[in-house]
Amino acid sequence: MNELTVTFAGQTRTFEPGTDVGIGRSPHNAIVVADPMVSREHAKVTWDGQAWVLDDLGKGRTFVGGMAVGSVPVRAALEVRLVSPLGPAVRIALAGPQDARPAGGAAAGPSADSAASPAAGAAAGDVPAAADEDKHRPDAAGPDQAPAPPTADSPGADLATAVHILLPIRSWLKDPGWRQGSRLLVIAYGLLPSLFVVAFSTTRDAAAPGWAYSLAIAPLWAIAFWLLIRPGHITRLIGGIATAIVVAVLILLPVMTLPWENAVDNTADPHNLLPWIYGAGLAEEVTKALPILIAALALRWIWKITLDVRVWMFLGTIAGLAFGVRESVLYTSSYITQGNHQAGVAIPLILTFALRVFVDGFQHAVWAGIAAFFIGIGVNYRRRRIPLILFGIALPAVLHGLNDWSLQLASHWLWILIEALSLFLFIGYTMSAATIERQVRDTPLFRGESMIMDRAVFADEPPERHGAWRG
Repeated sequence: MNELTVTFAGQTRTFEPGTDVGIGRSPHNAIVVADPMVSREHAKVTWDGQAWVLDDLGKGRTFVGGMAVGSVPVRAALEVRLVSPLGPAVRIALAGPQDARPAGGAAAGPSADSAASPAAGAAAGDVPAAADEDKHRPDAAGPDQAPAPPTADSPGADLATAVHILLPIRSWLKDPGWRQGSRLLVIAYGLLPSLFVVAFSTTRDAAAPGWAYSLAIAPLWAIAFWLLIRPGHITRLIGGIATAIVVAVLILLPVMTLPWENAVDNTADPHNLLPWIYGAGLAEEVTKALPILIAALALRWIWKITLDVRVWMFLGTIAGLAFGVRESVLYTSSYITQGNHQAGVAIPLILTFALRVFVDGFQHAVWAGIAAFFIGIGVNYRRRRIPLILFGIALPAVLHGLNDWSLQLASHWLWILIEALSLFLFIGYTMSAATIERQVRDTPLFRGESMIMDRAVFADEPPERHGAWRG
């Protein structure tokens, strides 16, 4: 009497009450839907003691009667679509007399009229019911509920039905897809520029636009670096370390970096390269690398926790983004105040402002990511720890110095070339971090008597094994 039948791809299976009926792409499901757009665990039908209930698991989207649903009691036959209203179809019904369709209904599924009209579908039992069935009865609509869509016999039924289908506001508001951060991120970034114009149009603080746009762009770069490096799941531990690194960089910049640069500032001669390396490049790269090094050693020595080298590389990009945001604010405020509305200066100033806001954090993140890669290798494999760490800081320091020095030359094409070289090295390390660590681990020249020589995590391992382990 309470058995459930599920039909997919022409095959029907029957399930007893108490059985969990999983639907999705994974072979572990009772109903396997081999469609790449379907989630591995897409939906599930369970017995709650009184009725069968179809639940969307929130990893994809599930539609009944053309409407996205979250949870639906199975009190009559449901024509379920996965992913989209036109996606793979799964028919769910109660076995026995309950599966019979009302007079005039099609036996194989909802009629064309019921598919086009939610009201007609409701009469035929083909549209989703809410957790409380009484709320969907027209005579039980409360003051906070909109009345049910008009029936085909009521005035304006066609227009109301069209609006109900084409503007399913209530369905959107209940859609579990809002739990996906990417959608909220798109909305936020779509509104931020307009919000900035409204919020800062009357400000006299020249640093405000730099802060606004740099902090808006930095998270996008962080996402891009995460996708490139693939450090694994960002745990609370990693999030806490990232926060501490950002704070440390912002503290070190005025306390250590600026005094260092001012003390050894000898960059007046554009033909003298060395001051650009030891006075600018090295000072700024040490500022970004120092919090990474301290955090890595503290975890290793005090808490006996070792992180994948790619995690440190990602944290290095976070340090670089923090440094770049702060630096871009300093530069953009000076650019804005020196323009004086002169037509000949306006375009270069606007272009330089955009460079600082959109690219400054990115460039610093690239150099810091390279340094952090070597810091991670050095901390994990102690035999060549100091040379590896020194090389990891020296390499981006040289690139950084060359970058700043080339900006003083008449031709900036060398500057573009150095930026391209920095990106080439960074992307190369993102692609081969696991291979390089494997070679270091297998080479006695590097590993010595490392405590983790028998345990390292590489890119071809399952994602759930990435992140941290205790050595």
